[in-house]
Amino acid sequence: MNFRKLFAFLISSMLLLFGNVVYTLCCGPTPDPYDYYVSFFSPFTKGAGYEPFYYTALTTFYSDPTPSEEQANAADWQQYTGSRVSVRDIRDCIYSYSSANINAIASGNLPDSLKDNSFAQYLVKKPEAARYLAFAKKCEPYVSAESSWNSNNTNDAARNKLYTEGIGLYHESRDPKIQERYAFQLIRLLHYNNQFRKAITSFDQFFPKNTNSLLYYKSLSLKAGALYNLKDSVQGAYLFSRVFEKAPSLRGSCYTSYRWCNVTPEMVYPLCRNDEEKATVAALDGFGSTDEIPMIRRVYRLDPASPSLDVLLTRQINQLEEDYLGPVLVKESGDDKANSFTGWMEQPDYAKLKNELTALQQLADSLIAEKKLRNLNYWRISSAYLSYMQRDYAGAKARLAAVKTKDVEEKDQWEMINLLININQQKQIDKEFESQLLSSFKWLDKKIGSDSLGRWERPLDQAWFYRKVYRNLLFAVLAPKYHAQGDQVKEALLRGRCDSLNINDFFVSGTTAAEQVGDEMGPKELIRLKDFLQKKDKTPFETYISRFFPEGLEINQTIGTSYLRLQDFKSAASWYKQAPEEFLLHSFQVFNDQLQDFGEDTATRRFNKPISQLDFCNQMVAMEEEMKKGTASAAVYHKYASALFNISYYGRTWNFVKSYRPSYIWYTPEAEKSAFEKQYFGCYKAEEYYNKAVKAAAPGDNEFKARCIFLAARCAQKHVTITKDEAVYLRSWINNRYFPQLTTTYAQTKFYQRVYNQCGYLRDYVKRQKTGVSSTK
Repeated sequence: MNFRKLFAFLISSMLLLFGNVVYTLCCGPTPDPYDYYVSFFSPFTKGAGYEPFYYTALTTFYSDPTPSEEQANAADWQQYTGSRVSVRDIRDCIYSYSSANINAIASGNLPDSLKDNSFAQYLVKKPEAARYLAFAKKCEPYVSAESSWNSNNTNDAARNKLYTEGIGLYHESRDPKIQERYAFQLIRLLHYNNQFRKAITSFDQFFPKNTNSLLYYKSLSLKAGALYNLKDSVQGAYLFSRVFEKAPSLRGSCYTSYRWCNVTPEMVYPLCRNDEEKATVAALDGFGSTDEIPMIRRVYRLDPASPSLDVLLTRQINQLEEDYLGPVLVKESGDDKANSFTGWMEQPDYAKLKNELTALQQLADSLIAEKKLRNLNYWRISSAYLSYMQRDYAGAKARLAAVKTKDVEEKDQWEMINLLININQQKQIDKEFESQLLSSFKWLDKKIGSDSLGRWERPLDQAWFYRKVYRNLLFAVLAPKYHAQGDQVKEALLRGRCDSLNINDFFVSGTTAAEQVGDEMGPKELIRLKDFLQKKDKTPFETYISRFFPEGLEINQTIGTSYLRLQDFKSAASWYKQAPEEFLLHSFQVFNDQLQDFGEDTATRRFNKPISQLDFCNQMVAMEEEMKKGTASAAVYHKYASALFNISYYGRTWNFVKSYRPSYIWYTPEAEKSAFEKQYFGCYKAEEYYNKAVKAAAPGDNEFKARCIFLAARCAQKHVTITKDEAVYLRSWINNRYFPQLTTTYAQTKFYQRVYNQCGYLRDYVKRQKTGVSSTK
């Protein structure tokens, strides 16, 4: 098991063991099990009834089956009523009403509060059915447990009493459907009373033949559980497989029970009556595997028309999206904010995964050629997508061309793959191709619907799936494409459309439009963006994307900040003047020097007047004018240097130049490549002006000089050369080039005594000097 799989397994285990405690106590966001990797391939297309087995590495099951057991039971009751009662009223009555309410209905006294329920009205006229529901309500506390097959509730006497009552009611009933329900309750009472042999014989007596009803299969699963408890795991596993195949609403529980039996398919095959039944057993085994290719071969060999083949294929495709496609797209995009979850994992073995892709496609193509599959077009579409993942666009096109389908979901998947191929085949996105893109965007706009459900409530909502697909297309495919051709304007607006979908997740999301526009684009690009937004002759595509300039940003203020990052205070001020006052940020301590990193920019007794970004830039420009004239005092140099430090990564007023400051970033040599990051992380210019302040200071002002030298030392510390040797790296911090001057010339100052007590690096330096330890060791 590789690290990614181990991490996923541990997350799933924690969720199972601790439940809500994990969400309450854990730090940071939790991966969305339905949205933690880049995907364009829908598990819904041919997977109805197998929803628990859609792929996700972060939960035991993807979702409840369709229909759920509750839905199936309500539908069964609706059929019993001759469809004269709504499913909603049935569900309310069965699952929401109290025992007292059900007893009142059974006695023919319908309370006023229940008179609007059509099923309650029906039961008044059908006292036998109402009497059964009252009995079932009484049984419920004694037929449920934390473990499905072993009860902690040992109230045997109560179960025996209920069993005796139920037998009487069973024989009194003249309605075969109600008798069947009593039979289920009686078998369940025996099972949870650990009377497993009697539960088995009772099933055989009550159900001498297969009625093919939900109650029959629920009762059969109880017989299978009884066999399991009597150590006949093989027979139990076989019966679980039969219920799994015939009752979709019970598939999740039957799969779990089958796994508990701890058998191999070869052990169960002798009990199967035909190859179709063997195929179901093989599929049950396959749903627990992380390598579906051998499972697909096995199931196909037994039953080429098995519906489980579609699900096994999709699981493998989705897993290859997680392991291969997502990391490839993120790597190629150069977007270090994209797919954070993948970034935490070990680097993929791309060659191995590419071989897996090839093997899966070869298998798919060979099975398609035999034309025995239930959903040939679906497999052709799947093979086309596998070609796309391998960058074989010609092969993908040829496979799509062979698809002839009227199925709406297949058509949608076909369209999505065709769009991906067309984008990747386009060397340069021009206006003509943008017109085609607009048609695709409008198609996706229709597919995504409204975003009314919460993130954890919609695993089976296909509109939400296409919302994810649209986001993935924008941030992982199209935005990098525009970036590569040097069009940051359209790249940013596409990211804006991505953000507007309201589905950016911590674990799968690229750079947001607000981050790109507010933090990363330079003045020239931002001015082009402003001009683009204001131009009159936009194409329909340009008009569409222009609607998605990031909310909360003001373009003039943003341009001003981009100049501020470059420490071009004069240009920044000219743009800030054009911005509404309410969009300008304010500081209290931007001119206050810092003896320690970070800290909050709040009002103090000395610094209690708010300073806007415009005020700040104006003051910086004024100080620069003084310095140019040679009339600046030492205090001016000190104030200027302190301001530069304060708008660095370590300063209190970092938000003047950045909207977000991650705690894990620090200076690296790569920062030297960017004029902004060199100063933001390295503080070179702040160090330079602290030194100028020392030179401009009065000869006897040692307290001020000591302060400025220490502040310069702090700046020098920020760009210490990184080395893998931690001991060498630590010594370079201790052997700060300003410490000798500080300790020899200014050791008697009050300021020195103050910082000596608070700076561990300075103390270590002094101790080394006293003990005669060489500074190079």
